[in-house]
Amino acid sequence: MLIFKTLSSKIKILLATCIVVSLLVTVIVSNLSISAAANANPTWYVGERLIKHGQANPYDYYAAKDPTIVYAEGKYHVFYTGANQSGGWQMLYTSATTLDGLKTAPRTFMNSINEGYFCAPQVFYFEPQNLWYLVYQDGTHGAAYATTKTINDPASWSGPKKFNISGNTGLDYFIICDDNYAYMYNSPDDRKIYMRKTSLDNFPNGWGSPSVAINDSWEGHTIYKSLADGKYYLMSEDYSDGRYYELWTSSSAGGPWTQISEKWAWRGNLSYEADKWTTNVSHGEVIRAGYNQKMEINDINKVDFLIQGTTSQSGEYQQINWDLGIIKNYKGSSNTPNATTIAPTNTTSVTSTIKPTTNTVTTNPTTIPTPIQTDSNLKEYAVNYLKQDWGSGGNVTFTINNNSKTTINGWTIDFQFAGNQKITNMWNATYTQNGNNVTIKNVDYNSIIPANGSLSFGYGLSYSGSNDIPTSIVLNGIQCQIN
Repeated sequence: MLIFKTLSSKIKILLATCIVVSLLVTVIVSNLSISAAANANPTWYVGERLIKHGQANPYDYYAAKDPTIVYAEGKYHVFYTGANQSGGWQMLYTSATTLDGLKTAPRTFMNSINEGYFCAPQVFYFEPQNLWYLVYQDGTHGAAYATTKTINDPASWSGPKKFNISGNTGLDYFIICDDNYAYMYNSPDDRKIYMRKTSLDNFPNGWGSPSVAINDSWEGHTIYKSLADGKYYLMSEDYSDGRYYELWTSSSAGGPWTQISEKWAWRGNLSYEADKWTTNVSHGEVIRAGYNQKMEINDINKVDFLIQGTTSQSGEYQQINWDLGIIKNYKGSSNTPNATTIAPTNTTSVTSTIKPTTNTVTTNPTTIPTPIQTDSNLKEYAVNYLKQDWGSGGNVTFTINNNSKTTINGWTIDFQFAGNQKITNMWNATYTQNGNNVTIKNVDYNSIIPANGSLSFGYGLSYSGSNDIPTSIVLNGIQCQIN
């Protein structure tokens, strides 16, 4: 009986101990979950500008914007858009072993994939093919990409290549993958963000039809998987109170998405650790934990966010002075990601490399028309009408496709705007506008469009209300197909 009582007492003590341990584990797990949950209104600490406009003239004469950043091979690699003096956008590259080193690192114009209009890049390493992908928007294919095996050689990129997507195209193409699929997000500027997917085996082809992923948002979206909580986070730019970023979450890379915060990063939660160079949080990317197609970050509550910023958005959009810098939603020094060697690479000599400078140069970059593939069932003439829109103004890249067997020698475009759009500037063409009626003609150096060839021009515009695509476009008296 005494032995039984003793054992009973020991069992009670053991049970009590188990209960205490269980409670402690519950508390610890609960606290870990709380720390991993996204902070809907963090303080963002604004550091110095890392890349300023005008350091790679003439390519970034007005702005340095739309960055994509990855740490690999012991360096930060940044691809970004330069707004040039002639009214267009073209892509540049820079790299450095530290973030501060980006301030003085050489800038390189991406002439290996030179187009008249190519911008808003995203870079990642697609492990199934052992290839780097540079995804971007252009005036030829809309959604385009280039590839290389050597990220640190800007001359090695091969492109442009097209994704062969259709329906609800537009701006800001961004890709994230899980173990089975690649998901492409983009915005056609109708305040919706669309998603389409393809299998990893079919990538970069085989895309399905687009579906609406987010309603009532704008552009500049990026998607990441946070390793701290295993959730996916979609960051999307909006503009009702300056430029700012919303935050959405999902358990899947393909959605559905639930909004966490309308103003996750905005002028109201910026705290300046350097000069007050921006009051806007616009198109940017988070520095990732790795570099592959899964777009993983360590913790949504501890991100280094490379953004484009400015203190003034007045004037024509293409001429706004944007610069690039880091904002962080945590205190302390930035952590360098872990990046292993991907594959043996050879650094070759690079052309068009520019040391950062503050000198003003008035030389305009050359715009080179690029051919476009066409289908046999297209009309004799077709046009690609690609808009970049920000609510009260925008830019249009206009590509003429000569699908006929005859060379065009001198061309005139006629159409009517559907609303009150007013052309403010034009490149690679001349124009006259009388009310809604617009006539556009070639300049001396681009009057000829060969059979099965194409060329591009563009213009800026202002408007109020809607900015619909013209329903009828005529080239030299012949009705065009509008893509």
